[in-house]
Amino acid sequence: MRLPQGNAVVLAVLRSRAHRLLSASAIELRYTGRRSGRQYVLPVQYAGAGDHLVVRPQHWQHSTWWRNFRTPQPVTVRLAGRLHEGTARVVDPGDPQWRSARQTYATRWPRSGRRGTGPLVVIDLRP
Repeated sequence: MRLPQGNAVVLAVLRSRAHRLLSASAIELRYTGRRSGRQYVLPVQYAGAGDHLVVRPQHWQHSTWWRNFRTPQPVTVRLAGRLHEGTARVVDPGDPQWRSARQTYATRWPRSGRRGTGPLVVIDLRP
């Protein structure tokens, strides 16, 4: 699996003892492609609320990774240096949960969260 150079650097930091430099803003997201069956790993910016994480796909009109979660899928996230299992799902603007998820993201990321109008990925972590 080849990663863009910037992603590889961010993932290396998230996996290291220096993860505190990025853990407040980024997680490592691991999932299996719904059609390809391949394993994918990417860093994503997130906002947390208890056992729920909210991810706003950057450039969602052009990126495709988030579409894997149109049907809820198991994921693994590296959060604060530790791996956690969870389930990720897409929440679209028409969904009743979208407004709450958007508010969670906008509270953490005021500049980018309030103008977001696209889908969000909500990750429910297992206890």
